[in-house]
Amino acid sequence: MTPKEALEISRKVAENVEQKIKDVVGRSDAGIIVGIGKDGTPTKKIDKLAEDAAIEILKEEDVVIVSEEAGVIGEGDVFVALDPIDGTFNATAGVPIYSISLCFSNSQNLGGTFFGYVRNLATGDEYYANSNSYKNGKKIRVSDVDRLEDCNVVFYYPIKMYPFKRLRIFGSASLEICMIADGSFDCFIDIRKKDGKGYLRVYDVAASLFIAKKAGAVITDLDGNLDDKKISIDERFRLIVSNEKIHEKIKSIL
Repeated sequence: MTPKEALEISRKVAENVEQKIKDVVGRSDAGIIVGIGKDGTPTKKIDKLAEDAAIEILKEEDVVIVSEEAGVIGEGDVFVALDPIDGTFNATAGVPIYSISLCFSNSQNLGGTFFGYVRNLATGDEYYANSNSYKNGKKIRVSDVDRLEDCNVVFYYPIKMYPFKRLRIFGSASLEICMIADGSFDCFIDIRKKDGKGYLRVYDVAASLFIAKKAGAVITDLDGNLDDKKISIDERFRLIVSNEKIHEKIKSIL
């Protein structure tokens, strides 16, 4: 599979998901729990609709799909980390910050990633990366801020004061990391732990991390080498994503 083919597949998947969820976005019944996903977390109605729509397209390809609700599906040489909706709360509340995320890798390790795709399902804004990173077809690059006092940071959740200019949380890690890639924000931080592991899962962040990397971001996972991370429902992440100028400064104060 080529990056061009992965882009075509991703767009088909995103369009099918948009079509299938459009009538429930912002409705109270979108958040009804309809089951428990393979990752052990509750599955909401809109999650199920989105995942079914995504898998409907992806199952036509020779790929192994790793997804939050369905777990591992399919066979092939290409692994796809799929998050049909990242920002479920936002989607159920009608807040226009929720995305679909697909990461394509030639191996079960993130080091094999050759294409990443994230689309804001509410606005249609599209991010993707092959050898470069793009937003809506235009090349993007991380910011060049070099002073912490000038930094606009997405941070889950600070427990002390930091010398940043602004702190924000939007509720969709894939889109937030893409905002680092396009320079809208300067750093993404999520170093939380639960039961000894990070909160973020591979389908939450794999695609956007590739997009950020190809846009010039420096990425640290506090629990190990990013390339060695598995496309698996058991994998977890604790991340710092920023431009090169501020990365070590941020690590030093956390």
